[in-house]
Amino acid sequence: MRFPIGFAVLVVAGCSQSPAPAGPVASKKVEAPPVMAVKTPEAPAPAPAPAPKVTPINKTPIVVDLSKVKWGQEGDNFGWDDGDMRLHYYSNGLGEFTVKVPADGEYQVVVTASSQPALNEHAKFKVAADGMPVGAETACTAEDAKEYAFVATLAAGDRKISVSFTNDIYKENEYDRNFFLNGLKLVRVK
Repeated sequence: MRFPIGFAVLVVAGCSQSPAPAGPVASKKVEAPPVMAVKTPEAPAPAPAPAPKVTPINKTPIVVDLSKVKWGQEGDNFGWDDGDMRLHYYSNGLGEFTVKVPADGEYQVVVTASSQPALNEHAKFKVAADGMPVGAETACTAEDAKEYAFVATLAAGDRKISVSFTNDIYKENEYDRNFFLNGLKLVRVK
């Protein structure tokens, strides 16, 4: 079968019983319709994630009752001065306090101390929490009460905070170095 020029012949395999025509077949170029952009509605912006809930840190100082001291040793060299409202350490020794810590965190351990110097040197002291050192050995800088701050990481619960006098010296009728604990408090910082 012959077809006029300009016609395309479509042969579907298995549907035609006549052989395909020999020679070139002209075909008409068919253009595809233009692609049209379809505007889709914009999706609403996702809602911002809620800010993480931050529990404020309670920075109310935990003031330690110095009269509830447990001495690491016995004797008249350690005691409570009612008139001065302070503990006296007349020789090297340790005073320990049980402090209820409300939450895990970093705390500033603030020691208020004074000193009676001897041989041009003030009293030195150490602070510990549950037997672990907090800061380094510290020298008092005045005979009047001053605050000295240290930072410790503490777990919630009953903690043992101790303050030790470390450099006593005494010579009868000549010199006597003494340490006085005027106050102790904990303030949460983190």
